[in-house]
Amino acid sequence: MNFEKQEKFLLFSCNFFKIQILYKYYAERVENMGYWFSEVVDHAIDAIYYNYDVDKAYKAFEMLKAEAHKGNADAMYLLSRCYSGSCYTWRYFEFPEDDNLVERYIQQSILGGSAIGVLGSMRVGLLTPELKQRMPFKSLKEAWDIVYEKAETGCAFCQNMIGNTYYWLDIIEIMEIDANQFGTQQNWLKYLGDQMLKSLPWYEKAYRNGMGFAIRNVVTLYREGEDQLILPQPEKALPVIEQGALMGYPEWMEEYGECLLKIKGREQEGLQWSKRAGEAGSKNAWYDVSTAYRKGIVVPKDLKKAMEYAKKGIGHANDACCCLIVGQLYFEGEGGIPQSYSDAVLMFERAKNQGDTWCNDFLAVCYTMGWGCAQDTSKAIRLMNEADYNSKLTNFAWGVMYTEGWGVELNIKKGIEYLKESAKKYPPAQKQLEKFKRTWYGKWVRKDKLMVGI
Repeated sequence: MNFEKQEKFLLFSCNFFKIQILYKYYAERVENMGYWFSEVVDHAIDAIYYNYDVDKAYKAFEMLKAEAHKGNADAMYLLSRCYSGSCYTWRYFEFPEDDNLVERYIQQSILGGSAIGVLGSMRVGLLTPELKQRMPFKSLKEAWDIVYEKAETGCAFCQNMIGNTYYWLDIIEIMEIDANQFGTQQNWLKYLGDQMLKSLPWYEKAYRNGMGFAIRNVVTLYREGEDQLILPQPEKALPVIEQGALMGYPEWMEEYGECLLKIKGREQEGLQWSKRAGEAGSKNAWYDVSTAYRKGIVVPKDLKKAMEYAKKGIGHANDACCCLIVGQLYFEGEGGIPQSYSDAVLMFERAKNQGDTWCNDFLAVCYTMGWGCAQDTSKAIRLMNEADYNSKLTNFAWGVMYTEGWGVELNIKKGIEYLKESAKKYPPAQKQLEKFKRTWYGKWVRKDKLMVGI
């Protein structure tokens, strides 16, 4: 099968599986809205956990706030998840993070009688002994039974939550299991491993019922296993990721594309999956697409296309990788891209504000030379000291500073050593070196000063 036919087949497969799932499960959810929780809460779960539409998610988020204000305990718990950060929802929803609101809403959900609030609070360590005493359930088991019943009747959110109670071994506390009853440590560890494995069929039900989120722990368990309990089985991870991709989940399309790009002979297939993921809203996938064109991986090297795709990945809270590519392309000004240090600095600063340090050497050069920004050698020094690496650019910046006496004590000899190292890979360093000459006595001096002496 040639690549074009293979691409069409993959696209057909992806759409076929996606249409099947959307038709079967979305129709059921619309018909049964309000079946498992209140209508508003069921709608919010659908918008936030079964879909990847940012606008729908934000509307649901606002509806949850209004519903929580009315005293709906389940809505309060879902709000706490939204405020907890991207690991509890799709990262591109970018809900505001607020630890105080998380704690407040979880407490209120427990006291208000939310069974999902009780189980969820165990996951984040907020089910204190005091709250456990005050919750309107006789036991954790009673709350678990309520969620279990909803899971049994088809609620994917609850199926994922029941899976979590096994995966994270909360089931031990819920069922009040005593380790001493197993006699030996080996028996106890085997029991714990068996409990963790019980999470897998629940997660499978959840992601087959429309919750792509549920695949995360499955993949982690296969890739990493669990110390003393379960051995890793990395060969099982890729088929699960592939299944998530074929089912149309953008985050797994992205992951699948990234995996295939690392497998010899499947790079082109991986590139197509990365493109589909980006088009489906998983913006970090554009980094892999851009990198392929920037480095000429399975496609001809094309820096303009690399820039185009990297820019598609900019505009969300975790876009540092794409910012680095765009910044570097502007910094280098090659392949038909006009050099623009000012645009490069903007991109590098954006990445830096997200905690990235791989842009530090680029920024250090810009602040050393005043390229695209005001010259600030103090800032350049801070950036280089913060980075845990040396590069052709840090060597260039140190070389310039020592040979010019900018921000450091003048030491031409030391600066020349830095510049020589940089010049092996960075042409501007060679131009900087040409400003200096070694005298008969072996001392490095500026050529313009020698000319004055003549």
